[in-house]
Amino acid sequence: MARMHTRKKGKSGSKNSFYGANHNWVQQSPKELEEIIIQLRKDGLTASQIGIKLRDSYGIPRVKAVMHSKMGDILGKNNLKSDVPEDLMSLINTYKRVSAHMLLNKRDLNNGRKRALIMSKMLRLVRYYKENGYLKQEWELNKVLQ
Repeated sequence: MARMHTRKKGKSGSKNSFYGANHNWVQQSPKELEEIIIQLRKDGLTASQIGIKLRDSYGIPRVKAVMHSKMGDILGKNNLKSDVPEDLMSLINTYKRVSAHMLLNKRDLNNGRKRALIMSKMLRLVRYYKENGYLKQEWELNKVLQ
């Protein structure tokens, strides 16, 4: 797939060969793993940070391969899922950083364009999340950006 805002070709993706395999080196049971995930979320880590922590510290390659359910489902079942999806929140934080930079550097036209492109990505994601029920219909991006 091609990149969104450049004329470059897409980056290649890798296939996970151990997706359905039995991971006999994983020492935690699914119940223990669920408790670890809940504790890491209560410590303030996002879902991707939890996945990285599980991979690096506990040797768990994929939560779905061990638990047979996604991490988002586990967090949702325990009422720990965030209100705003993580990819949208990352774009919002990037937009805020670029906007703060633009206040200090008014003639930086390249970052002005970058800010406009980030806004278009955010609007596209918000529309997708509202259509598919991940965000409420009355949720507004302007309230989060202020």
